[in-house]
Amino acid sequence: MNKQVDFTKLSEADQLQVMGAIDPLIWVVSNKIKLGGHTYQIKDHEYQADILGCNDRVQVCIKGAQMGITEVWVLKTLWGMIHGRYPQGALYLFPTQNDVGDFSKARFDPLIDGNTSIGKYVNSTDSQFIKRIHEGFLYLRGARATKAIGGEKKSSAQLKSIPVDRIVFDERDEMADDMVTLAEERVSHSKVQELMFLGTPTIPDIGVDAAYKKSTQNMWFIRCKACGHETCLEAEFPNCIKVDYKSGRRYRACMKCDKEIFPRDGHWVSAVEKADITGWWISQLNSMYIDPGKILDLYNNPPNGDLSEVMNSKLGRAYIAQENRLTQNMIWQCTSQDAMKQRSDGPCFCGVDVGKKLHAIVGIRKTRNLLKILNVSRLDNWNELHDLNQRFNVTSCVIDYKPEIHKVRDFQAQEPYTVWAADYVERKIGGATWDERGKTVKANRTEICDATHELVITPGRLELPARNKELEQFAFEMCNIAKKLEDDAYGGKIYRYRQLGNDISGPDHYRHALNYALLASERCGIESDNAIINRYFNRRRSRGVTGWMAV
Repeated sequence: MNKQVDFTKLSEADQLQVMGAIDPLIWVVSNKIKLGGHTYQIKDHEYQADILGCNDRVQVCIKGAQMGITEVWVLKTLWGMIHGRYPQGALYLFPTQNDVGDFSKARFDPLIDGNTSIGKYVNSTDSQFIKRIHEGFLYLRGARATKAIGGEKKSSAQLKSIPVDRIVFDERDEMADDMVTLAEERVSHSKVQELMFLGTPTIPDIGVDAAYKKSTQNMWFIRCKACGHETCLEAEFPNCIKVDYKSGRRYRACMKCDKEIFPRDGHWVSAVEKADITGWWISQLNSMYIDPGKILDLYNNPPNGDLSEVMNSKLGRAYIAQENRLTQNMIWQCTSQDAMKQRSDGPCFCGVDVGKKLHAIVGIRKTRNLLKILNVSRLDNWNELHDLNQRFNVTSCVIDYKPEIHKVRDFQAQEPYTVWAADYVERKIGGATWDERGKTVKANRTEICDATHELVITPGRLELPARNKELEQFAFEMCNIAKKLEDDAYGGKIYRYRQLGNDISGPDHYRHALNYALLASERCGIESDNAIINRYFNRRRSRGVTGWMAV
């Protein structure tokens, strides 16, 4: 029979131990946990307290760089494993295996070696990728796929057969959606099922930004000691940075009285009362180690004129420059009053993106520079594509080569006109390469997406049918892709177009279909005035009209 213990009669050390088993912040402070050689303190990190203590099942944090949230969730994970909250263990997921090694050596191993209150529970530290802590395992894994299934779905042996209670996704935006979905299955047999999504946001409406928008959207509001007004620096930037004209110093200012305010006087406020996800947003504006004036300078004069890094890493905001993403208003400016056509005498071109459906775009080259789109369709099978191209007298067709390589080749062999199999390549630049013998065309993915971007935004280059339901889907998918500067495999930087959302909510098939249609138009003749006149008289003769002025 368990004996009841009078808490008030315990020593201060024992009281802290009991309280630390309930509250991770008390555990961290009372054990004087060292991080990077310094004892952790909540002073100047007041925003971390509620994040550390929150037990909500699904959380997301969008943040500026170096705000200490990674360490907070590492400590929360260790606390939970030591005190039995995660008996099946936990998974800490990074974008790559190299990230795992760097983190394990630079952060995790020193945390064990420098803190006996943690180290005494760690039974094995030999591996960079797995640690036995108390009664469970902490898995450190990279989220990069190790193989592809069926040319599309990605998989990883490292993420299979790992039952855990908690997963932390560190830098979520650098992970493929397939890998995130695969990892989430690791908590399927858990009573706890905690999912933590963390990272610097990149492109709007993907990754952590998309998750935050579905969350409680907690923001750090600072109370002014002079007037009592509360200011959120993230929401009010850049107007919240003022200048002391006597000293020239820039400071965080109350939006009501302009007096200086301090992040330590803040608290979290939810913008959404009820949501399935608890969300946090904290930026470098609230860091006591960074001069807010320098952030303002970078915002006003971004390096190389690119505001993305400032918005992402400094302000914790998802951002994409207008020149790197189309908007639906840009699409609607290309529409005409002509209804969607169902047939044409041509000669027409066709671009097709292959997925669960065939996304087809048929058009005609009105002049050397003007493409007129006649029809956009989602087709169920290849027979429908055959019928579509026959109705429009298609003479040049470019089709996505993957993943249905054999079906594309079969279609090529059966059609009486030229069908090209298209393949995207990353390193190739300088226009498309056409293989006449193999009937293939290769194009740099970023270049051809840039080309269709210019096609849309340049007046007189693209004409679309009048707005209808299918064209609305076309417009959505055209805009559901954005260009982002990323690291390449060779240690340099490269621009890549990234799909927004995920495979279900964020398709971009019509954008690629237009890419292929643009390629196909290069091998399609221009509709001349003579051709229009000849077809006019052919139609008259077919109706038995012989005289010039006859009705």
